[in-house]
Amino acid sequence: MPKLPRRRSHSRNVQISLRRLHLLDKAVDHSNESSTESDDEEMKMNEDSFDMSKNYNDQVTLNDISDIFELCKNNSSYKFISVLLYMSLRHFKITWRDCDLFMKEIGALSSQTCQKWTDIFISGDFNQFCTDNRGGKHIDDFYEGFPDLELEAKLFAVERCRNKSADFTAWDLANFVDQKYYEITKITKDKNANFVRSIQSCRLDLRRWGFRFDSNTKRPYFEGHERPEIVTHRETLIKYFLEKKDHFYTISNDENPLWILPSKDSPSVLIFHDESTFRSGEVSPKRWLFNNNAPLFSKGRGRSVMISDYLVMHPSGPFLTLSDKEYQQALVLYPELADDVDDVTYVEKTATASIKVGYDSYFDNLTILAQFERLFKLLQFKSEFKHHNIEVIVDNATTHTAKPYSLSDFGKSIGTRCTTDTIEYVDSQGQLQTIDCFFKSGPNNGLSKGLLEISKELNVKLPPKVKLEQLREILANHPAFKVISRLEQLANKYNVKIHFLPKFHCELNPIEGVWCYQKQFIRKNTDQTYKQMLKLIPQSREIFTTRQVHLKLFRRFWRTLHAYSDGQTYEQVLKSFYGSFCSATVQSHRRITNTNL
Repeated sequence: MPKLPRRRSHSRNVQISLRRLHLLDKAVDHSNESSTESDDEEMKMNEDSFDMSKNYNDQVTLNDISDIFELCKNNSSYKFISVLLYMSLRHFKITWRDCDLFMKEIGALSSQTCQKWTDIFISGDFNQFCTDNRGGKHIDDFYEGFPDLELEAKLFAVERCRNKSADFTAWDLANFVDQKYYEITKITKDKNANFVRSIQSCRLDLRRWGFRFDSNTKRPYFEGHERPEIVTHRETLIKYFLEKKDHFYTISNDENPLWILPSKDSPSVLIFHDESTFRSGEVSPKRWLFNNNAPLFSKGRGRSVMISDYLVMHPSGPFLTLSDKEYQQALVLYPELADDVDDVTYVEKTATASIKVGYDSYFDNLTILAQFERLFKLLQFKSEFKHHNIEVIVDNATTHTAKPYSLSDFGKSIGTRCTTDTIEYVDSQGQLQTIDCFFKSGPNNGLSKGLLEISKELNVKLPPKVKLEQLREILANHPAFKVISRLEQLANKYNVKIHFLPKFHCELNPIEGVWCYQKQFIRKNTDQTYKQMLKLIPQSREIFTTRQVHLKLFRRFWRTLHAYSDGQTYEQVLKSFYGSFCSATVQSHRRITNTNL
């Protein structure tokens, strides 16, 4: 028989392929024959919506391919899909061995088996290829017969994913389901039997339940925002301010917020304090570019300046500044206000302070105390604050909460460590008592007394042979060791009340929004020089004041308090008030934005 012309041969092969596809269409059970054209349209992808520049290998893993293969296998013929995949790989010149490794990795048939069925499909009995001697792949939903087991499995996965360790795998879920299955059915498992639900199926279960296998570094971190002691502190603070809300200056809920004056006697001015670091090398994350003509920029973070400032909730202005007349009056009583301070630069007529990071000292407890004392002195001469109570909110950093001494600063015996010369406390009669911590005379002159000797002077009864840990527990309830922080002691001297925020709750401090606004402005306008940054910092404050952004920050503060009071959690509050970056569970300090003011 003469050889067919090339064109006729190609036409014949196409007709044979079409007939095979027609037979295959009859052999396969189509469970979705009722699909409409609209369903088909929904399946089409908009190619313009994909970024083709993305690296495919960075997005897809073998586990992802294995999961989609398992999903296809559960809805179609295991053999057909395996053979199709094998033939596709071989078409692109992938070696037989590489195909075999890949097929086994994703749970498909081996290359040897696929090659056998490929030969049958191409040159063998087509009906034999379409016949499944095992009766086909009949998938029954495993959890339909065990709905309680599915719930337990899901709860198990949720609990494991909440752990900080990243050791949870689909194998753990498969093992859990396997154990529970045999407990429920009371069947003895064969030692050689596989899991009753495969690892691949468990991976699909996790995806179906809403889990995802994602980068561990991109998740929001958790620092204990809902720990019992943190929640108690938060509830106490919120209750205090909401009960006294009528004593403070608040903001209306109108589209254009306005001041609401206190309706109670003895009005109060609320002041917020915080520190933040500005870096000259930081730039805006996005900008307009033309072609590839991007300007050169410095990769480093540049020189830094740390600013410690106050935000005032009062119609006189968001930043405390005395007039020339008020400042001159303050200098008469406190001439040291005009003195230059080593390492710290103060803005004239204010308590705003800055430190050059890396050149000057840091804002430690002593520096903070000096700044707050300057604030308390200036407040006395602010005419708008006359006959007002002053209350200040600070965060829970150790620079603010540091105490003059604590029980851990003392040793037990004579001559052991001691960090303070005297202990002052108010006794049950309201009298101020002072105890020396060092001997003034006698054989132990100049030595520290130790907790054992101090407890005798305090008339505290101790058990015989008491240990240091037990001694500290006993003295912890004595007024001599119930010490408030140095900052609170200083504030009491000037009749100012200090409030410490709960740990990890910077969202309760509106001045965080000030830093956000200032840094956004600076990053947009910087040329990455330190000199330019120092010019932009005061400019950003002026624009912040002119645009009255502080009104929205104060309004958000009260809304946040009410949200917590209504029972919302930290996570819910962030999602409600603090921008799209807070769409996950718990956010970090740097990610609070001013999006939802």
